[in-house]
Amino acid sequence: MKVNYAGTVPLSTLDWTGRSVVTIFFRGCPLRCPYCQNYPYIEGKGFVELEFVEEQIKSSKPFVSAVVFSGGEPLMQEAVIPLAEFAKRLGLFVGIHTNGCYPEMAEELVKRRLVDKFFIDIKAPLDNSVLYGEVTGCGKHEAVKKNPEEIISAVIETIEIAEPCDLGPELRTTVIRDLIGDKEEIACIASWISKHVKNKEIIYVLQQGIPEYSLQEKLRKTKVLEREELYDLGIAAKVFLKNVRIRTKEKGEEII
Repeated sequence: MKVNYAGTVPLSTLDWTGRSVVTIFFRGCPLRCPYCQNYPYIEGKGFVELEFVEEQIKSSKPFVSAVVFSGGEPLMQEAVIPLAEFAKRLGLFVGIHTNGCYPEMAEELVKRRLVDKFFIDIKAPLDNSVLYGEVTGCGKHEAVKKNPEEIISAVIETIEIAEPCDLGPELRTTVIRDLIGDKEEIACIASWISKHVKNKEIIYVLQQGIPEYSLQEKLRKTKVLEREELYDLGIAAKVFLKNVRIRTKEKGEEII
C-alpha cells in the first residue's frame, strides 16, 4: 500500500499535551482554509511505501509514547488504518488530528480500537454555515467539493464518534484577526459545545494562528493576536466550558 506522505517530526512535545510523540504528516486536504500553515501538504504527491512510514514510527519508538497522524488530512487516506495497527503493535498510543470531514474513517478506527484521542478542528461556529464556508474555502477553490452544510454535518458526526474514546477528543479553534475568532464567535462555539457534547470535561483549545505562514497571501501581513487578546477570548469560552486552554508563542499552553 502507498502513502501520500509529507514528512515526519521524529520527536514532538507540541502535538499532544503531556506526551512526547512522533508526528506523521499526510498530503491532501478537502478544505482550503485561508490561514492554513501546512498548505505545502494539502496538494501534490509524495507517495512512499507503507513500510517506509512504519520505519519512521519504529525509529522514534524508544523516545515517544504515541504517534499523531496529521496533515493535510490523515483520514483522507486508507493507509492510516494499517499504520495505526502498526503503532498499536509497538505499544504506542494513537492520536488523529482531523478537520472532521471523514466521519466514516473515524468510525472505522474507533470500531477497531485503533485510536486513543482525536484532535478535532472547529473552524467557526457550527450554526453559521456562511462563516464556516468562508473559513474553509467553500466556493473559492475547486478542491473544496462539499458545501458548508455538509462540512458542518460531518464535523458534528465526527465529534459524536470521538466522544466515547478512552481519552476523549480535544476540540480546537485557530484564531486569526479579522477572519475568525472574535468574542461573539468564540462564545457561540463554546456555547454549542456545552449544549451538544455530553462530556462536560472536554478540553477546548484556542490556538494563536500565525498569519505570516498563511495559504492566502493577503493574510500574511495580518497582525498576530497577542497573548492577552487570546486570554480574553478564553475567558469568553470559559463562561460555557469547564476546561478551556490557549496556546501562544509567548507562553505556550495555558489553562484558563
